[in-house]
Parts: sequence; C-alpha cells; structure tokens
Amino acid sequence: MSILRMALPKGHLWNSVKSLLDRSGYNIIIRGERSYRAESRDQELELRIHRAQNISLLVEQGRYDLGITGLDWILEPKADVEELADLKIGKVNVIAAVPQRHGLDENLGSKVFSKFEEIIQKEKKEKIVVASEYENLTRNLFTTHLPKLPYRFIRSYGATETFIEVADLIVDCTETGATLKENGWAIIHKLFESTARVIVNKNSIKDSWKKEKIEGLCSLIQGARDGKCLRLLKMNVTEDSMNRVMNALPSMKSPTISKLYDGPKGGYAVEVAVAEDQIVNLIPRLKRAGATDILELQIEKVVR
Repeated sequence: MSILRMALPKGHLWNSVKSLLDRSGYNIIIRGERSYRAESRDQELELRIHRAQNISLLVEQGRYDLGITGLDWILEPKADVEELADLKIGKVNVIAAVPQRHGLDENLGSKVFSKFEEIIQKEKKEKIVVASEYENLTRNLFTTHLPKLPYRFIRSYGATETFIEVADLIVDCTETGATLKENGWAIIHKLFESTARVIVNKNSIKDSWKKEKIEGLCSLIQGARDGKCLRLLKMNVTEDSMNRVMNALPSMKSPTISKLYDGPKGGYAVEVAVAEDQIVNLIPRLKRAGATDILELQIEKVVR
C-alpha cells in the first residue's frame, strides 16, 4: 500500500491544526501522552508530530512528503519547499521589541530605528545584545533597518521576553503583545504576520499518486477552513416576497431555489451560504422581507 508521510506541529499550533483536521474528517488520535505518532481514518496517511521549527527542513529533505508549520518557520530556515495553502490559523506577529524605558513604539514608523540608534550611541555601547529564536530574520532586519549597528546574536530557545534585563532588542512572535508588555518590552516594528501553512516536498508533488493524494487532502482541509465561518440558511419564500428576499441575501454564489410541493401558491424553498458574522442582522432582515420557517445550519466543509 502506498503511504503519504505528513509532519504535524506540536506547541501552540497543535490544537488549532488538530481541530481543523478533525473537522476535515481525519479524526486525529494520539494513543499516549508521550507519543509522537498520530493516527487518522486515512490508512494511507502516516502522521508524526515534530516541533514547528523543524518541519520545513524535514519536508525539504524528503523525510516527509508534506507538513504543516508556521510561515515564520518556513522563512527563518529558508526552506526550499512548495507552499500549498494558508490555513489562516495559529496567527502570530513576528516583531522587533526594545525595553519600554526607551519610550519607543511602532507608531513612530520608520523613524523608530534612527531614534533607537541615537539611544544606543548615548549609552556608548559598542555592540548591542539581540535575543531571538530567529537568526536569519534578525539578520534581515538589521540589514534593512539598522545596517550600521553592531550586534551580538544570542539564541533564546523560547521565552525570549525573559531577556528584559540583558538584551537591548528582541525579535519574537506574539499573538496580542500582552506578554511582552507585561515583561517590560515595547513593540517597535512588525516584520510580518505568520499563520499555519501546508507545505510539500518538491519531488513528492511530482509523483502522480502522491500529487493526487495531496490535492485531495488539501481540498478537505481548505474546505473545513472555509466552512468554519459559514452558515447555511434555509427558508420558505412566497412568490410575492421573492424579490424582496433576494435583495436582502448576500451569497457566495446564487442561492438554491426549488418549488414547494403545495402547488403554484406554495412558494419556494431557498438555501444560501452566508458568513457567520452576518447572521444576527440578516435573519431579522429576511423575516421582514417575507421569509418564513428560517433554519440556520452549521457548515462543516466547503469544497470548491
């Protein structure tokens, strides 16, 4: 039996990735707390769990056919892989931050870097200390914004915010910035937004069986991703009310309309997919337009 090998991320991405795969129909199971092997309903899929930091290079080297990891851990190691999908989960911002005592923040725009350099010059530091897990991203930051400022890079191995007493600048990832602020750091620059991505080995995608298998898997995952924020509305609409209801309906495509059984005066059954955040205003508007018997249903997947 042919097997597709896939790497899944542990850490902060795990819960959201597992939830998405479960909604896709894979029903991920881990047999033990210390196990790094996962099982699913698909017997042709071999799943292993790794640190997100390692997955892109393991996929690049062909140890796995595909994997899920954050964009930050694709860009940082400069992994030579093909990105197939942005899953739009596990969002973090990769940022640069300095101690709050300097009085700097990202509202200063590009001027923040020259002001930071002025502070360092006044402190007469020959070389600043920069703590981060991201060595390549840090190097790019200094090349672009602080090319004349010497620095010593110290790898933080996580919990970068704890370097407040010993580092002059950190490059870190954050969801809200609250933890950084609580630990005495001020964000001065956002490098980029990172979300979970599906990546594939460039040779694996050339294999016809693996290519078809990967495309099917991506369709299911993307369908579950897109379906999470959608609801299916079903309603009955009389002939006289149809134009008013149609004008009230937003739609990803044209709504599905079918004739009700009760003859020419029975009206129509209408089905349409709408964004979840539209529901609270839309249902009362549809009711006023003449729709009756309105049902709201959860959508598990939207496979386009």
